Amino acid sequence: MIIDLTESPRKDKRFRVRLDTGKSYDFGYPGSFTFIDGADEKVKVNYQKRHLGNTTEKTLISSLVPSPSLFSYYLLWGKYRDIYKNIELLNDLWHKKHG
Repeated sequence: MIIDLTESPRKDKRFRVRLDTGKSYDFGYPGSFTFIDGADEKVKVNYQKRHLGNTTEKTLISSLVPSPSLFSYYLLWGKYRDIYKNIELLNDLWHKKHG
């Protein structure tokens, strides 16, 4: 799944992930304050509820479809404040679901 994380070359995005398929995704807004930056649990829960309330995003996230929605949800607003731990968690979930 994710093999690399870098700063996005796009001005309107914060990060870029590169997958083992060679495909890249840019996600997150520059200057945003996310869970990995220190936002509290309440803000995280509200972010997650808001994005899971969108049918398209909920499908991408719950099905683990590579997308900016998935990467923002799991990497910026995931279980850990450490983005690299969140990458490990997402990669583990991906491998359990997709082999």
